[in-house]
Amino acid sequence: MATEVVMPKLGLTMLKGTVIKWRKLENELIKKDDILCEIETDKAVTEVEARVDGILRKILVNVGEPIPVTLPIAIIGDKNENIEKLIEEAYQKLRKVKILEETSKKDKFISSATKEKHSIELKKQEDGFKKISPRARRKAAELGVDLKLLRGSGPNQVVIEKDVISYYQNHYNIPKSTNRAANKIPYIGMRKIIGDRLSQSKFTAPHVYFSVSIDMSKIVELVKNFEKNDEKKISINDFLIFTVANVLLEQPYLNCSLINEEIIYHKAINIGMAVALEEGLIVPVIKNVNKKNLFDLSIETKRMANLARARKLMPDDYIGGTFTISNLGMYDIEHFTSIINPPESAILAVGTIQKKPVVTKKNDEKIEIRSIMKITLSVDHRIIDGVKVAKFLKRLKYCLEFPERFFNK
Repeated sequence: MATEVVMPKLGLTMLKGTVIKWRKLENELIKKDDILCEIETDKAVTEVEARVDGILRKILVNVGEPIPVTLPIAIIGDKNENIEKLIEEAYQKLRKVKILEETSKKDKFISSATKEKHSIELKKQEDGFKKISPRARRKAAELGVDLKLLRGSGPNQVVIEKDVISYYQNHYNIPKSTNRAANKIPYIGMRKIIGDRLSQSKFTAPHVYFSVSIDMSKIVELVKNFEKNDEKKISINDFLIFTVANVLLEQPYLNCSLINEEIIYHKAINIGMAVALEEGLIVPVIKNVNKKNLFDLSIETKRMANLARARKLMPDDYIGGTFTISNLGMYDIEHFTSIINPPESAILAVGTIQKKPVVTKKNDEKIEIRSIMKITLSVDHRIIDGVKVAKFLKRLKYCLEFPERFFNK
């Protein structure tokens, strides 16, 4: 029996999702738990799995098309099963119309050119074609192009990859490349979402940056001791998140947001942890960090990072952040600045730890080799003053440089 595949509702706040890639092709055999497609919410990419065995009879939506949750995006059924009625019902739910011939109040708002376009596309669907090259099938699945809408330009009207690309460029306003060496891809999906949010943040919030160098020698030694004693693996990032959360607890004026002309000071301390993916950064949120001990926090950060890299995050896993930490130390980046993740008002950029000669106040100001890390705090200067930032960074520096005093308080 034919079954609809619907846009999943992955969290309480999710309203729409966008298919960014079809992993399976129409008329392909599907097994339960096979990955059908990848969908994108406002911050994450999630895989949609098949719930039944069968054949992917119909793909109902294109790549890049926002679809409300619970509406159909595809149909799985048996090979010879008649699914025309199910397709019609699905299109009605999606407010897609095959033939615009009925006279109704809606019709008067539809131009004759639109009707003609729908008629032409329907005719193309009815015509079908005999042969499709394997490369054309792969490219169509990648770009979300319905093969039934194409005309083949290959020998004996075979649909080839060039036909798929040409259709995609013409119907999605993608410019054709005049440079054979150029590799152009559409600015859509996660990359566009990240770019739009960064632009909005930079345009809306006046960013001010404050940097400080921190002697991480004692923290580095603690991490080595954990590894040596075969205890739970605690990372530098775990120490950093834990310490930031506790300093925010002491100095909550950075744990705030400006929403609808009101400054909201959050009681919960939810730390966003930037995780690098191929398409860009995603920020899973560790909730109530100040209520966790260091070992529990370490388990949670690793779990969330693994979910993010596997694209298994639920929308509720990356909302509700009150402060973000972006750590590029593992890439040997010494110093950088980050753009605030709205509606938060601050983000901490963390560089790599480097061995450097430092003049110490011990033993008549000798020069010693220490593990130095540079951090930069970006704040929304509309609601956070520089003096408050300076106090926060001073306290954070102290807690990281003298962990024995901080952790044993």
